[in-house]
Amino acid sequence: MADLELPADLLPLHIAALRADRAMTEARLAGGDVDAARAAFLEAAATLEAHPFWEEQRQAGRRQAVWQASLDAAKKAIADEA
Repeated sequence: MADLELPADLLPLHIAALRADRAMTEARLAGGDVDAARAAFLEAAATLEAHPFWEEQRQAGRRQAVWQASLDAAKKAIADEA
C-alpha cells in the first residue's frame, strides 16, 4: 500500500479515533467514566468510517489493506509526537 496516497483529511480522523480508543481503555483501567469515553470513541469512529474514501477502497477490494495502512500511519503520527 506504499504506492497509495491517503487523502490528507483522513489521517486526522484516524488519529482522533485511535486517541478516543486509547482514552476509552485508559478510563476503563482507571475506573473512570467509560460510558463517556465510549461515546466519544463511537463518534470518532463513525466520522472516520463515513469518509467517502472507504467506499472507494471497498469497491476496489482494498479496504482492509488500506485501513491497516491508515491505522499504521495514525499510530506513527502519535508516536512521533511523543
